[in-house]
Amino acid sequence: MEGYYDGVIFHRIVPGFLVQTGDRTGTGSGGESFYGDVFEDEIHPRLRFPHRGLVAMANNGTKNTNDSQFFITLDRAEELHGKHTLFGRVLGNTIFNVLKIGQAELGENERPL
Repeated sequence: MEGYYDGVIFHRIVPGFLVQTGDRTGTGSGGESFYGDVFEDEIHPRLRFPHRGLVAMANNGTKNTNDSQFFITLDRAEELHGKHTLFGRVLGNTIFNVLKIGQAELGENERPL
């Protein structure tokens, strides 16, 4: 898995909500998990989205469709509770880099220019 995400772009930005990456094709429609196929959600009721900087698996809107794509929240996102596998958080001043990405100029389909 070493180097898997090297050079992968943030292909989707929803201002004030999230930035998404992890698709090696850069289109937002690709992605392959380490396991080769999609994998199940791992949702814990106590893990919630109360603030910015939380890292979770992106899916296609249905349960158990995780692959290589993930997102980072730019603000509180209560509507995501119970829908995405939350697995990390951005620490320290790195959040300012994430917020800067979230301010990028956008083209069609929430894609940064």
